[in-house]
Amino acid sequence: MIIQDEDDLLNSKDPPVTTPALRYPERAAGRRTFSPLPDYETSQALAFNDLNNDSLVTFYKRPPKRRFVDSRSWRAGIAALGMYIILSIVIGIPLIVKTSQENAKSFSYTSNYAVPWLEKITTTTHYVTNINNLSTYLANGSCNGWATIGKLDDAQHSTVGQLLNTVSPDGRFSITSNASYPSSMNIVLGDLFVGINPNISVTDTTISVQMQASNDDLFDQTQVCSALSNDATGLAIYIPDNMSFNDQLLFNITLLYPQTSITAQVDSFATYLPFFTQTFGNLGGYVNFKKVYIEGPVSRIFVGSIEASEILVETSLEPIFGQFAASRSLTVSTIQAPINVNASLFNDPDSKFPTYLEVNTGNSNLTANVTLNAPNRSPPERPNFIANIRTFYGQATASFVHDPTSPPTAIKLRLENDLGPVDAMFDQYFQGLFQVNTKLGTASVIQGNTSSLYPFDATLARSFLPNYVSDTRTYGWIGWGPDSGGILQEQIGEVVVETSIANCTLFFDG
Repeated sequence: MIIQDEDDLLNSKDPPVTTPALRYPERAAGRRTFSPLPDYETSQALAFNDLNNDSLVTFYKRPPKRRFVDSRSWRAGIAALGMYIILSIVIGIPLIVKTSQENAKSFSYTSNYAVPWLEKITTTTHYVTNINNLSTYLANGSCNGWATIGKLDDAQHSTVGQLLNTVSPDGRFSITSNASYPSSMNIVLGDLFVGINPNISVTDTTISVQMQASNDDLFDQTQVCSALSNDATGLAIYIPDNMSFNDQLLFNITLLYPQTSITAQVDSFATYLPFFTQTFGNLGGYVNFKKVYIEGPVSRIFVGSIEASEILVETSLEPIFGQFAASRSLTVSTIQAPINVNASLFNDPDSKFPTYLEVNTGNSNLTANVTLNAPNRSPPERPNFIANIRTFYGQATASFVHDPTSPPTAIKLRLENDLGPVDAMFDQYFQGLFQVNTKLGTASVIQGNTSSLYPFDATLARSFLPNYVSDTRTYGWIGWGPDSGGILQEQIGEVVVETSIANCTLFFDG
C-alpha cells in the first residue's frame, strides 16, 4: 500500500465542476488516535517485515564469487608454512653453525685405505671343556680323581686333595671355573701358574691341582674334572651354588712345560678363572702359541713373556702387568685397575691386514710401551699397525719405537683420556699426521733433535710442519720431504691424542 504525501494529494485534486461533488474532509495536521490507517513509518516497517517472512516477491541477488582456493585450505597452507619456517630455524641454524665450526677447525686428509676393524674376540670355541655340562664328566668318571686326600690341622679342619696328570704339550688347552661375581667373591680364591719346569730332567708336560675345602661336604660337592687327549687338555672346576659365607675354597693349579729342544705347538690356550691370580712365566723358546685368551673377572694377571698371533687379556677390578708379542692382534682390558704392558708388534707387509692393538682401562693409570716391526721393502700402502688406547681417569702414557731391524712403519693411533693427563712419545721414524686436543688443559707437540734417514729415499730431509697451533689444539704433519702436499694421497700414518681437563703432550724424538 502506497500512501501519498500531502502535497501530492493537493496537486491531484480534480478541477472544479459545476455539478455537486462529494469531498473528503481535509487531513488534520496530526494523526487522529482513532484513525484506522498507520502512518508512513509504520507502514514501511510492516511492509519490510512481510517481505522478510512470507513474501512472495523474490529479489534478484548476485551469485557469490567463486573462490579459487577454499579459505580452510588457505589457513592450512599458512599453518604448514609457519611450521616449516620454525623447524628450519630450530634445526637448520644449529647445523649451519656446527658445520661452519667444523669447517673452521677441522683438519683432515683424504685416505685411500679403509680400516678393517676386528670383531670382538670370544673364547667360547677354544674351551676344551664345557663348564655348563657337568653330567657328561661325572658319567665318564673323569672328576675328582685325587691322588691324595688329607686333613689340615687348622680351625676348620679343612680337607685337601691333590692330583697330578701328564698331558700332551700340543693342541688345545683350557682351564676354566664356573665361579661368578659377586656370589663367589671372598669364598673362592686360587692361583694359576703356567711356566717352564725348572727340573731339566723332566721331559713331560704336567698339570697339578690342589684343592682345599673348609668342610667335607663342600669338598665332596666341588668337582674338578679333566678331559685329556693327544691334542687337547681341559680342566674344569665346578663349584656348588649353595655355598655360604662361612665356606671357603682354595685352589692351586700349576702347568709346566719341559725344557726340551722340541718346541710345543699350542693351537689355542684359554683360561677363564674368576678370583684367581694368573701368573705366566717366560715361555719364549719352549712354547709356540697361536692364540692365547686369558680371562676372568676379579683376576690379577701377570705375564712374564708370551708370544702368539692373537692375544686377549681381560679382567676387571684387578691389574694387568706383562710383556706380550703379537703378530695379528693384542687386546688388554680391565676396569678400575692399572695396566702396565710392554708389547712387541709384528706385521707382515705381504698380509692384507694390519696388526691391531687395543689397551683400555678406567679410573686408573695406563702405561703401554710398544715396539714396532714391519720389514717394509717400500713405503707402505696401508697401515702396518692400528692402535686404540684409552682410559677415563688417571695417567695415560704410551711410547712407540721401532725395532732396530725394522724400517719406518705406518701406524694409526688414537690415545684418549677423559679426565687425566696424556703423554705420548714416538721415535724419529714416525711419518704422518698428528693432532693433539684438550679442552681445559694445554696441548703440546714437541720435536726432538735425533736425526734419521729415510731408507726409501735418502735425499729427503726430515720435516716438522705444524699447520695449526693453539693452547688447546695443535695439528700438522711430520715426515720426510719438504711438505705434505706433494704426497697427500699417501698419508697413512696418523696419531690423535686427546683429553678433556688435563694436559696433553705429544713428543717426537726426531
